[in-house]
Amino acid sequence: MAKENTTSFIILGLLNHEDSSGYDLKKKIDYMISRFWEVGYGQLYPTLSQLEKGGMVTKRTGENSKGPEKSVYSITAKGREVLKEWLSVPGAKEYTKYEILLKLFFGNMVSYRENVERIENFKERHINDLKMIQMYKTNLEKVIEKEDDHLYYFLTVLFGEFIYKAYIEWADEAEKLLKNHINQDNDKGC
Repeated sequence: MAKENTTSFIILGLLNHEDSSGYDLKKKIDYMISRFWEVGYGQLYPTLSQLEKGGMVTKRTGENSKGPEKSVYSITAKGREVLKEWLSVPGAKEYTKYEILLKLFFGNMVSYRENVERIENFKERHINDLKMIQMYKTNLEKVIEKEDDHLYYFLTVLFGEFIYKAYIEWADEAEKLLKNHINQDNDKGC
């Protein structure tokens, strides 16, 4: 692989667990990985094609009880080796973009109430995310001993739980600060 393509490693990792169609890979990504890494159909199928050309996956026609035959992908020994190499390299610095922080940075251009609303919406989204991740956590706790993979899935879910709790805690504090500022302005007759 000339240029590192994280989508390739996601696909290889999922195929290392079990053979899948492109559609099934997308469902697994949406269910298990999308909380921390987005992959669209526009990335998935071209990457599968590149992996096949590179000899890292093979494609065969599989039966589909619900309709026409579908292509099923399998990881090759070369693909497994490439995945292991990538996993052995220390991770680069993580970069995260927070539109809410960018808008709050320039928040003096709009009213306090608009900023409070923005924070309330952020908090509500992450309360819902936290509920979802806690459901995943509960489900994984029931099966964590059944496969080694489950421990590592659990670690990513645990990370998400900590992050969402931190988001909510920050939102509570930010909301309180802004509301105090609104009250001070109201007391001054602003």
